Amino acid sequence: MNKLSRALQVIFLLGPRVLALRSIRERTRKGEEQDEEKMTREARKLVNAFIRLAPTYVKFGQVLSVHSDVFPEPYLKELSKLQDQVPPAKWEDVEPYVMEDLRKLGFKVKRVDREPISSASIAQVHLAELEDGRPVAIKVRRPRIEEIVRVDVEVMRALSPLLKYIFDEAFYETIRVIISDFSRRIFEEMDFEKEAFYMRKLEEELREFPNVIVPRLLGATKRVIVMEYLPGYKVTSEEARKVIPPKELAYQIFRLFMVMLLEKEYFHADPHPGNIAVSPDGKIILYDYGMVGALDKATRNRLLRVYSALVRLDAPMLVKALEELGAVDPTADRETLVKGLELFLSTFRGVTPETLEVETFIRAANEVFYRFPLRLPESLVLYIRMTSLLGGTCLMIDPEFKFFDALVKLIDERNLLVPAMIDEIRSLADAVLKKLKMFLLERPLPVRREGRRVNDAFMIVAFLVSLAIYVLLKDGTASVLFALFGLALALRR
Repeated sequence: MNKLSRALQVIFLLGPRVLALRSIRERTRKGEEQDEEKMTREARKLVNAFIRLAPTYVKFGQVLSVHSDVFPEPYLKELSKLQDQVPPAKWEDVEPYVMEDLRKLGFKVKRVDREPISSASIAQVHLAELEDGRPVAIKVRRPRIEEIVRVDVEVMRALSPLLKYIFDEAFYETIRVIISDFSRRIFEEMDFEKEAFYMRKLEEELREFPNVIVPRLLGATKRVIVMEYLPGYKVTSEEARKVIPPKELAYQIFRLFMVMLLEKEYFHADPHPGNIAVSPDGKIILYDYGMVGALDKATRNRLLRVYSALVRLDAPMLVKALEELGAVDPTADRETLVKGLELFLSTFRGVTPETLEVETFIRAANEVFYRFPLRLPESLVLYIRMTSLLGGTCLMIDPEFKFFDALVKLIDERNLLVPAMIDEIRSLADAVLKKLKMFLLERPLPVRREGRRVNDAFMIVAFLVSLAIYVLLKDGTASVLFALFGLALALRR
């Protein structure tokens, strides 16, 4: 692929869409009213441009579909419709290096189906039978896909600096980071040795779920991966609903993916219906491990604090948790942000998790991210995309599925809020102590050493009592206030 001709094609197709988006963004920043239908039409034109620039730009559009800090709601809705499905490559084009890599792995095949059972922008999957009679699935990279993606990424990087002359600095910096992260992730997704690593990791993490099956990995190279073939019913099919009742099935899928997200080191980040099946004996089969995310323990606790603050409609604690996640612009006025989020949360006052529609909440949250000085950290992009896909899949299984109701149930089942609240109290105490130290530096006070142990005891008791208050009463505000009271009392002594 010629880089210059590709760059001209990108400019021709995306140039008008970029200018239209600038106009929409400027009107939003000025507080002018927007025409929703006009934005939707413009968003569809952008999606069609990405489809014409496939395959790389389809993948890029899917990444952009969760960036509510960049695009208004109509754009996000249209971008989320981008499907990673393309016509398969001819068997004659993939056969040479399939056979070459199978020989490297020591496999002898009796037959390979020429027609793939699935096809996406990066790879396609063929069924085969090994010489010993074992049925296997062979995932193979599309011909020349690495070269195509490399040229597209280079063009993206070359053209992206032009955006600083078209958009505001915040928009440009966000897009620059998105492109940088996308450039790394897409090459990881094409490396099937990396996918094999994720398969092994998730197989280890999911041992506590005896009803979940990860296909056995048989071998992998960078462009071919071989695994046991496990047939099943697509999770949204009528056959799957006959094996497991829809309500139970939707919650099982939700629980599986959210436990990975909130408790495990790695999580499967692509829970669309084509990647999940139900076996005839009622087990859940997970396919395709090319898109896997990782969150550290601290980030998982902060996410739980975000959920907790949302349930309590606690704007100050929500801002604090978002700030620690890196989702608040460093230049933002925190007090103004708290007031804005209080207004946002007030619209859900009196709404219970059982009645809250996830689409309503996401639409409102997207509006908040777009209008306020919030940004989506790249470390959370896969998390946001995964939860969005998961909610949609569960609704397809059970049209009455309630995301937040299921979330509250899961958090209670797994007792996830205690470590999150400990993290919240510790964070708040750290902030108070930091301010206190600064105060003492400005106004030095005499310190009585003999009282230090008593002070420590008061602080420890206050912390334990505050934790007990939260566990027994589920009242985070009361527990934090008691902890602060104990801290103040200890400091006075």
